Amino acid sequence: MKKNRIILALACMAGFSSLAQQSFSLDEAIEFASKNNASVKNAILEIESANQKVKETRAIGLPQVSAVGEFQNFLDIPVTVAPANAFNPAASADELVSLQFGTEYNAKGSLNANQLIFNGSYLVGLQTSKKFKKVSEYQKTKTIQDVKENVIKAYYGALVAEKTVATLTEISETSKSIYNQTKGLYEEGFIEEDNVTQLSLNVLTSQNSLNRAKRQLEDAKNVLKFQMGMDVNETISLSSDFDAVISSLDASQSEVSSDISQNIDFLLLNQQRELNVLNIKYEQSQYLPSLNAFFTHQQNALRNDFDLLESGKPWFPTTIWGLNLSVPIFSSGSRMALVSQAKIKLKQTENNLAQLEKGLSIQTEAAKTKYSNAIETYNTSNEAVAISKKIYDNYQIKFKEGLISSLDLSQIQTQYLSAQTQYIQSMYNLVSAKIELDKITNKL
Repeated sequence: MKKNRIILALACMAGFSSLAQQSFSLDEAIEFASKNNASVKNAILEIESANQKVKETRAIGLPQVSAVGEFQNFLDIPVTVAPANAFNPAASADELVSLQFGTEYNAKGSLNANQLIFNGSYLVGLQTSKKFKKVSEYQKTKTIQDVKENVIKAYYGALVAEKTVATLTEISETSKSIYNQTKGLYEEGFIEEDNVTQLSLNVLTSQNSLNRAKRQLEDAKNVLKFQMGMDVNETISLSSDFDAVISSLDASQSEVSSDISQNIDFLLLNQQRELNVLNIKYEQSQYLPSLNAFFTHQQNALRNDFDLLESGKPWFPTTIWGLNLSVPIFSSGSRMALVSQAKIKLKQTENNLAQLEKGLSIQTEAAKTKYSNAIETYNTSNEAVAISKKIYDNYQIKFKEGLISSLDLSQIQTQYLSAQTQYIQSMYNLVSAKIELDKITNKL
């Protein structure tokens, strides 16, 4: 019974451990980031904000109704003066008489309604708010694209760190094995102490490099978790294989082309151009008249006693409806200047679009060249690793046979490690170049 409990406890611990550590493929990491990255969340909220802005702007052209209540207590009723002879013909011409008009307590309740009938700037503003919504949608696309790029680079960076740890682990274990064998030979008097000392230095150096690489791996995983929007205190493992990723890349990119009209930066700038066009229309709309309708119903209570709510006492109504027409006539050239400024802004944006189009074409060719160079460098580094590995293995045999010194072996080991480092870096440079090429050609 006790044994069964122990087994159950160990199983639970294993289950909790598997839950604590999450394994992600590259695609799973991207999907996780698309839901949890703070920038993506904010981009989604920005679209919702743009939706509300459209509703706000649309509401301006719909009926606006308000109710107003007002109470006044005149501690001193206003006084006015008039010629006394207006009331008493016998009074002198310069004699004045003071008069009080009004009541001590006044109350007023009114219902007001306004309806926009025509306003050119409102119509343009409604179009503009919809364009801003489109900009927010494009901005979300750009944000997701940037987050995806950052996650891919961080994921590959972590894979590079893992591969570096694996390489240094191999070298460290080999160094320890050779050291232990050599130490045994030294203790039996077959070789000199210098060989053992040199190999012990190799062991120490390789172990330090391995420890440093493990810390760099943790840093790389933390960067990945940050880009994914994941809690940095959680444990993560990577299930995608770096060598498989490299093998899947297509070396031929000569036919790759970019549809500039679908590039997200081009789309955003083109939206800015359309907003500039609407801005011109907005400034031109200031020349047009505006027409509003209004309706007001008001009830007034005028009392000398505080009995405003007493039944039977009269409330005096006032009801008005009408139209309000505003016609701009002369602005001393200010409206014309604003229209000219809007046209200048449009021309600047069109110039920027033309410049961006040329720049994207150049960037596409540069990305293709960079990718081709990265392919060549990777192939060269791959061959160099194979050659240096073969030399390193041969030198280990020669050292065991006493044909070379430990210093010679150390130098070859350093050469092998350098080739491995360059090979791993060439792998990362290759995938980075592929990411850049995919992004510029709208395939990321």
